[in-house]
Amino acid sequence: MDSLQKNYLAETARWQKLLGVVMMVFTVLIALIGIFFIVAGSAFGDAMEGLDLFGGGMAGGIAGVAIGIVYILMAVLYYFFARYLLRSAKAFKAYGVSDDEADLTEGLKNNKSYFKLSGILLIISLCFLALVLVIALIGAIVS
Repeated sequence: MDSLQKNYLAETARWQKLLGVVMMVFTVLIALIGIFFIVAGSAFGDAMEGLDLFGGGMAGGIAGVAIGIVYILMAVLYYFFARYLLRSAKAFKAYGVSDDEADLTEGLKNNKSYFKLSGILLIISLCFLALVLVIALIGAIVS
């Protein structure tokens, strides 16, 4: 690998590290919000006790816990994205110093895993979108 290619790889590693660190910070924030919703779910249910909205207090508490669980799942997903970026950046940086092919391979492996996870999530999202559109069309036709 020539010096220009190593320079591109080093610059890529810096951006990957920045994105990975920011994603880790957001992972922690999202997890904390999820924990807050889970803990506050019962308080939310108690606050809704007198209302007929969502079936009263118990359903309100369950909704708060459900939202918290969704946030925790999002944090877990974000964690894997951040982990792949940080591992790739670390390996690319090590390759720039050592010229060890194993470091380059490790960086490329984690880079591939990041994009593979992104692609899988995209496919799942598109399938979910298609399902929602089909259900909406059926609902529009029936009503």
